[in-house]
Amino acid sequence: MADISLAILVFGPLAITFLLKSNAALSFLALCAGFVVSTSAIGDLTHLLSEANLSVTDSTLATIIIAVPLVVTLLLTRKASTRGFKFWLQLAIALCAGGLLALSLGPVLNTSGQFNITDARYWGDLQKIQSWVISGGALLSLLLIWSKALKKKPSKKHK
Repeated sequence: MADISLAILVFGPLAITFLLKSNAALSFLALCAGFVVSTSAIGDLTHLLSEANLSVTDSTLATIIIAVPLVVTLLLTRKASTRGFKFWLQLAIALCAGGLLALSLGPVLNTSGQFNITDARYWGDLQKIQSWVISGGALLSLLLIWSKALKKKPSKKHK
């Protein structure tokens, strides 16, 4: 079961990007933002929700904060990708996003007892390449976003 869960986390964003032709570059950066929020503000958010009489565990809240920005961004940016080389870059970024999703949710899901992804056969291999996954996904995402911004639009001169 752990191997299947790990495969779903890693290849899920790739499948969604491929099927919906979503913008994986933006979704990777949304995943990074969700991870930063979950690691830096989880205690405050849990305290705030407990004061509002909402009982939510840290692991459940962290899972929501990490996964929802990725999924929502993939759904909102559907049909954003074109064919060709940029589409293959989007798929590579989506694979990096899946790896980062698994790396960020693995310890969270392990502590909650829901899924023990860290017992999966390929978890150790994923941890060994985590710096490549994160830096490659971030670099490719930024390059793809910057390349769209740097495209020069033809200037119209008025006569």
